Amino acid sequence: MAGGRFSALSLPVDASASTEFKAFRARTPLFTVSAGRVLVTLALPERLGAGDVEFARSLAEQAAAYAVEVERLYRSGRRPSSGRRSGKGVAA
Repeated sequence: MAGGRFSALSLPVDASASTEFKAFRARTPLFTVSAGRVLVTLALPERLGAGDVEFARSLAEQAAAYAVEVERLYRSGRRPSSGRRSGKGVAA
């Protein structure tokens, strides 16, 4: 996102966090993530393009990868770090 504004939101999740997908006949779907007192809803424009499909597929792939990693950490008994990075690159 060169030269544009950038916002960041970090949602600490726990067992009370939730996600919800809603499909509608006459409008685009909604995907919601709720964590604590924060609710984030992903909404699409009424007229969809190929980029919107690409985003949805990427979201699904990344969410699946996240689920695999969370399960791996849970099964290993390791306590995950905060996820904060001290520099560039992937957090270890």
